Amino acid sequence: MTRMLSRALAAWIELMTRHAIWVIAVGIVITLGGAWYSMTHLSMDTDDSNLISSHVPWRKTYIAYQHAFPIYNDNLVIVVDGATPDIAGAATDKLAKALRQQQNLFPSVYEPGGGQFFAKNGFLYLSKDKLQSLSSRLTQIQPFLGRLSADPTLPTFFDMLDKAMAPDAPVDMNLAPVFSELAHTFDASREGRYNRLSWQQLIGGDQPGVSDQRFIIVQPKLNYGALLPAQKPMQAIRDAAKRLNLDAAHGVRVRQTGEVALSDEELASVTHGAAWGASLAFLAVGIILYLGLRSWALMGASLASLVAGLVGTATFAALAVGRLNLISIAFAVLYIGLGIDYAIHVCLRYREALAELGERVAGRAAGVRHALTSAISDVGLSLALCALTTAAGFFAFIPTSYSGVAELGLISGVGMFISLVVSLTFLPAAISLMKPWVPSTDTTMSRWAPFIGRRAQRLIWTLSAVAVLACVMALPFIRFDPSTLDLKNPNDEAVKTYRDLLAHSEHSPLTLVTTRPTLAQAKDLAARISKQPHVSGAMTVANFVPDNQTAKLSIIGDLALTLAVTPPDMSKHADFGARKQAIADFAQHLTAYRKSDTSDDAAAARDLAQSLSAWRDWFAQQKPAAQKHILASLHDRVLSGLPRQIDGLADAMNASRITLKNLPESLRKRWIGTQGQFRVEVSPSGNLDHESAMRKFVASVRQAAPHITGAPVLELSAGHTVSSAFMHAFIYAAIFITLFLLVLLRSVVDTIRVLVPLALSGLILAAATVVLDIPFNFANVIALPLLLGVGVDSGIHVVHRLRQREHHRPFLGTSTARAVILSSLTTMAGFGSLAFSRHAGTASMGQLLTIGMLAVLITTLIVVPALFRILRE
Repeated sequence: MTRMLSRALAAWIELMTRHAIWVIAVGIVITLGGAWYSMTHLSMDTDDSNLISSHVPWRKTYIAYQHAFPIYNDNLVIVVDGATPDIAGAATDKLAKALRQQQNLFPSVYEPGGGQFFAKNGFLYLSKDKLQSLSSRLTQIQPFLGRLSADPTLPTFFDMLDKAMAPDAPVDMNLAPVFSELAHTFDASREGRYNRLSWQQLIGGDQPGVSDQRFIIVQPKLNYGALLPAQKPMQAIRDAAKRLNLDAAHGVRVRQTGEVALSDEELASVTHGAAWGASLAFLAVGIILYLGLRSWALMGASLASLVAGLVGTATFAALAVGRLNLISIAFAVLYIGLGIDYAIHVCLRYREALAELGERVAGRAAGVRHALTSAISDVGLSLALCALTTAAGFFAFIPTSYSGVAELGLISGVGMFISLVVSLTFLPAAISLMKPWVPSTDTTMSRWAPFIGRRAQRLIWTLSAVAVLACVMALPFIRFDPSTLDLKNPNDEAVKTYRDLLAHSEHSPLTLVTTRPTLAQAKDLAARISKQPHVSGAMTVANFVPDNQTAKLSIIGDLALTLAVTPPDMSKHADFGARKQAIADFAQHLTAYRKSDTSDDAAAARDLAQSLSAWRDWFAQQKPAAQKHILASLHDRVLSGLPRQIDGLADAMNASRITLKNLPESLRKRWIGTQGQFRVEVSPSGNLDHESAMRKFVASVRQAAPHITGAPVLELSAGHTVSSAFMHAFIYAAIFITLFLLVLLRSVVDTIRVLVPLALSGLILAAATVVLDIPFNFANVIALPLLLGVGVDSGIHVVHRLRQREHHRPFLGTSTARAVILSSLTTMAGFGSLAFSRHAGTASMGQLLTIGMLAVLITTLIVVPALFRILRE
C-alpha cells in the first residue's frame, strides 16, 4: 500500500514539474482571486459573548434578557470625574447636552441620576429626616444666599463670613464645610492648580447627585462596515470634551468604557497584534528558512507557497464562516508557523536527494525532477499524515460549545490541508522552474549523534522520569482564569477605567439582573435578594417612586416660601482694593474666631488659617499686575459655581408627585421591558475584581433567583463552558490520534514511541503555567490539544526515519532531524510572535504555544531516539 502511494506521488510530481509554468500561472490567478474575495467578504466580530454557542442554557437566558431590554445592548459608558461635585455635575451636563445635539451618532443619551427630572424631583429621593435637615440648613443660610445673589462679589462673600463668625451672628451656620472648601481654594490658588469652591458641599453634602464622579450612558450608532465600529462616536466624544475644555487643566477627566469601548479597543489591540505578529512571524520564518536551507531559491519558493496557502485559508474562512472573531483572527500567525513545515521537509529532503544523486543524472533539469520525485515520494505520505493529525488538533474544538475556538479550529484545520496541497503542487513546480542545485552537506548535527544515540539513553530516561515527577507535583496548582477583562490590553483606557470602577466606584458594573412578569413579583424578589450576604441592594422601577411623598412635598413647599433666591448677576465685580481689603478683614475675624471658638469648627478653622496665611505671604511677594490677576481668579474660584447651585435649588422647589406613569421614558425603558417585564438589578457589596468574590456573590443571589444573569454569571459560566470544551477537545484529539497512530504504524510499541514524548511535553507545558504564573484562559486554552496534533507530526517523521534509516548514518545527521528542528523553529517563530501582542489573551496564547513547541522539539529529538533504542533492546 505504501509503495503504491509512493508511486502515485512520484507520478504526480512528475506531472507538476513537467507543466510547472501552467501550475504557477494557475496558482497565481487563484491566489489573487482569493485575496480579493477574502478582503471584500471577511468581516470581524468583536462581541465577546459570541465566543460561546448561543445554544448553551445560560446564553439563552442572557439573550432573552437582551431582547427584553435592547437599551442595554452596545452601550458606551462615559465617566466624568471632577475636582469637586460642582465641576463634575456641570461638566456632565455640558457634555450630555453636546452629545444630544448629535442625534446621527448618539440616538440615546442618558444621565443616571441627572437631567431635568432629577433636578426637579431630586429632594424627594432623600429620606424624610435628611430632607428636613437639609431644609433647616437652607433656611439658616437663606440670608447669606439672598445677599450673595444680589451682590455676588468677594467683599460680600467674606463680609457674610465675618458676620457668621461674630459672637452675635444673626445666623447659626455650620462653618466647618465652608472653612474646608476655602482652605482648598487658597491652596489651589497659591499652587496654580485648577479649583472651584463646591457650593453643593457648602449647602449640604447629602443632596442627590453630590459626587465628584458622574456618568453618561450612550447607545451610539455603530458602523459595522468599518474595522472599528465605534471609532467615529468615540472620537466625537473626545472632540466634544476638548471643545468644551473638559480636561485636567479645568479640573475634569473624561474617560470611556463599557461594552462598546472595551470591544473596540480590544479589536484594535487584537488586529494590531495580529498584523504585527504576522509580519514578525513572516520575517522570522524567512530568516530561519535561509539559515536552514542555504538557498535563496528554495527560501523564495517556500515563502511564495506560504503566501499562497495563507490566502487560500483566508478565502476558505470567508466562504465557510464569513467572519473572524477575537480568537480566530490568530489563524494567520498560526498558519505561518505551521504551514511552512511541509515546505521545509520537502526542501531538506530535496537537498538530501541531490547529495545522494551526485553525478548519476545527466542534466540539471533532469536531476532536479529526479530529486523532487524522490524527496516527495519519500516524505509525501508523512506530510499527508501530519496534516491529518495537526488538523485533528484543531478540529477537536469543533464539536464543543466554544464557538470562538471552534471557528479557529475549522479555519486552521482546513488550512493544514490547503498547505499540504500547495506543498505538493505549487512548491515543486516553483523549484523545478528555478532548478536550485544545493546538495546537503551539513554535518553539524551528526557531531551530537554519538552522545544522544549511544551514550546517554539511560541518563535521558532518568532525567525524563524526574521531570515527570516534578511536573505532576505542579498539576494541582493549575488554574483557569475566566475573566475576559484579563485578556484585554491592560493599558487601554476602557480597561483601566473599568477596573477603576470595580475597585473604587460605588456603582459597580458587575451587577446581576433578572426579570419578573409583574411589579409585585419583582419587588418581592428584590426584597428577598437584598437579605442575602454579599449583596448591597436590589432595585426595581419601584425604587424610583419615592415614599412619604406627601410629607416631603410639604417640607419642600414650606422651604420654597422661605428660600426666595433670585439668580445672581455675575457681571458684578468689586475693584482690586475692595477685594484685597475684604480678605485682610476676613483674616482678622478668623483669628478672633479661633480664639473664642471651642466647637467642631476649630480644626477646620485652624487649617484655613494656615492656608490663608501661606496664601497672603505668597500674594504679597507678587507684582501688582499679578496680584490683580490672582484676585480676579480668586473671584472665579469662589463664586463661579454659585449660579448653577441657585438654579438647581430653584428647580428643586418645583417638585411634584411621582408615579410609575409619569417617570421619564428614558428611565422607564431601562426598567420595564419590551413585553412588559419588570427588571430586577442586584449590586454586590464589595469589589468583584477577584474570582472568589464573584463566585460568592453569584452563589448567594442564586439561592433566591436561580436563573439570574448578568456579567458575573456570564464570566463564570463561560469559564466553566470553556474549560469543559478544552477537556473534551483534548480527549477527542487524544483518542483520534492514538487510534490513528495504531492503524498507521501497526505497532503498539511505535505508537508509544510517538505518544510518550508528547505526554511529557504536555506535562512540562502544564507545569510551566504554574511556574510562570500564566493561567489557562479563553485564548490560550487551545495550547494542549493543538500541541498534541502538531507534536505528533514530528514524532511521525522521526519514527518513520528511524524505522528505515541506514545503519551507517546516525539519525541526527539526516535531513529528517534537520527538518524537525527547522520546522519547529519556524513554528516557534510564528507562535512566539503572538507573545508580543498588546492583547493579553493573544500574548498568553503565543507564550504557551512557544513553550509547548520547545518542549515537543526537545523531547522528540532526544527522548524518541533513546526510547527507540531501549525498546528495541
